[in-house]
Amino acid sequence: MAGTINQTVALVRGTDSQSDLSEKFLAKKEILEYFFRCESLVDKNGEVIKLDHILVENIARGTQTSDDLVLEVMGRFLERIAYFKQFLESGLIAWAPGKQQLYRKVRVYLHKVHKIAPIFDYQRAKKNLELLHVLLSRKFFWPHVPTQIALVIFVTDRRDPNLAKDNYILQKNLRALCSCSAYSFHMARNKLGIDKLGVLS
Repeated sequence: MAGTINQTVALVRGTDSQSDLSEKFLAKKEILEYFFRCESLVDKNGEVIKLDHILVENIARGTQTSDDLVLEVMGRFLERIAYFKQFLESGLIAWAPGKQQLYRKVRVYLHKVHKIAPIFDYQRAKKNLELLHVLLSRKFFWPHVPTQIALVIFVTDRRDPNLAKDNYILQKNLRALCSCSAYSFHMARNKLGIDKLGVLS
């Protein structure tokens, strides 16, 4: 997230420090990275898509992995994300009474999102969350937890120096992953002054 120091913007950068570097994890990460940047998570009605052979073939071709592995990873992912999205939309996340408690709550859900879809650098995202809460305190503006998560992932992704230019997570997929409406997401971005590159304007 962007933080202000002497009226300038400091952005957290770094390398991915994911500890689980097993082949299976790396394959899952590669498949989901490709999916979130090139395919659509939701259909025209805003529902989580169903897995079909065309999608499996597209991802397998794009990642140069087997159809069977794509089917396994995507099948499990779509099942988990459907339940998680349903939970977020249920409104069961209670608002924490204090800033520190709220920060911890958002961090817990940020970690849950990363476990489901490890498509962003979690260590940088945690630092960006800290900076987001500094900015929110200064603005006296506290969007819902899903919106905060979406903002953190957006900035973490846009400011990732390891990404090829414009190879970002598709915004519709990011919003669907976090169950954040387009209105809430863009309203929060505008209110906080975060531009399309994840920089405070």
